[in-house]
Amino acid sequence: MLVGLILGVIFVTPLVLTYLFVIRWADRFEPEPWWLIAVAFIWGAIFATLGGGITSSIASKITSDLLGARPEEMDVIGATVFAPVFEEGFKGLGVSLIALASALGLRELDGPLDGAIYGGVVGLGFTLTEDILYVAHQFATSGFGGFVFLLFLRTVLLGLSHCTFTACTGLGFGIASEAKSWWLKVFAPVFGFGCAMLKHAMHNALPTIGGGVGLVMMLVISWGIDLLFFLLLALLVVRDRTIVIRELFNEVGNLLHPQELQLVSSYFTLGLKNWSVLFSGGWRAFRLRRKKQLQLVELAFVKSRRRRGEGGADLDRKEAELRRDISTANRQGVWIGS
Repeated sequence: MLVGLILGVIFVTPLVLTYLFVIRWADRFEPEPWWLIAVAFIWGAIFATLGGGITSSIASKITSDLLGARPEEMDVIGATVFAPVFEEGFKGLGVSLIALASALGLRELDGPLDGAIYGGVVGLGFTLTEDILYVAHQFATSGFGGFVFLLFLRTVLLGLSHCTFTACTGLGFGIASEAKSWWLKVFAPVFGFGCAMLKHAMHNALPTIGGGVGLVMMLVISWGIDLLFFLLLALLVVRDRTIVIRELFNEVGNLLHPQELQLVSSYFTLGLKNWSVLFSGGWRAFRLRRKKQLQLVELAFVKSRRRRGEGGADLDRKEAELRRDISTANRQGVWIGS
């Protein structure tokens, strides 16, 4: 088992981290801080995995004792009922804690894209631990051939499954963060969590009940969900770009130059130019340029929150700090144009 665990860590970790970096990279305009991304990932990898596994086992044991169900019947119930409820419950708890911290002053969950990112990252953390344990067990029982087969099935073909499940919960909290009505603030996270459980239940039920045919159906449906997930991310990125342009447009001539607005709102051009500055001008020039870029985008989202009706001393202080820092950067000659 130890050899299987070592192999699992070696082969599963790079794949899952690749998915993580791709999803983080997709957050083009207001990327979430790496420390909070790490918190979400660790929650999924440790707390959600332990909590979901332990509570699912307890529920299965209690149900088996009460109903006298056979082991094969409990396998079906555990996979299609308890795993979706308890695993998504603990993953969703991590997302809800991030949403709560943001609402109390952290201000790092600003909308649907942020919620989908955090939910997806929690799911990837869960994937890391669960897949390592599964392929390690497969190595112990079926050897290296079984290990490779399960690794390819779970981490390559289905590596984004838990990510897309919990992204539904995160999307719900992201929608709630922008909602004005109390019923939507309550309904959106609950509906998102319900979708996460239903997708998880479908994912487990098809191969458990349908065998080989069910597995093929599950693969096709899962790939379709993955495609929709990335399409959703793309649409939300376009939405964020619209917010940046709308809120910074009337700052042109004051805090930024028209060319800076064009680059700050670009999908790829600014990133390429930033890397060019890193290699030609060094780390300090790159860091100052990147810092101003992120401050301008953050100012846009602060103004967007005001547009939605938010206010308060914290928001006032944040906007004042951003304007002061951007003005200081301008006086220092920090330029993010060409």
